Amino acid sequence: MICEIGKWQVPKKNSKKHLEMWTAWMDYMRTNRSKFHLARSRLFMLETKGSDVEDWRWIDEYEDRKAYDKMEKAMQTDAEIVKVKAKFMKDWDSIHVPNSFKTEVWIERPELGV
Repeated sequence: MICEIGKWQVPKKNSKKHLEMWTAWMDYMRTNRSKFHLARSRLFMLETKGSDVEDWRWIDEYEDRKAYDKMEKAMQTDAEIVKVKAKFMKDWDSIHVPNSFKTEVWIERPELGV
């Protein structure tokens, strides 16, 4: 299993718009499931008090490196995905905290699982 984890922050004043945008993106993925080669995609928010920002994460799970590579290729070459993603990114860039977005790819060590 491979997990791609994205993390970022959103000012609480942008919370509603942020949630609407991600809901639309996830709906797009559900509607076009055959275009997305991941096993599962989920979003998480860390509940914090006394902060003016929300901390967010996505975790995309892939069966193996082949599925991850296929998804990466689709995100760059599928004309429809590229178009929808470009609009999403343009809008999203204006509402999340600048320079807070980072991604990491984690590779499971199955021999260490329970």
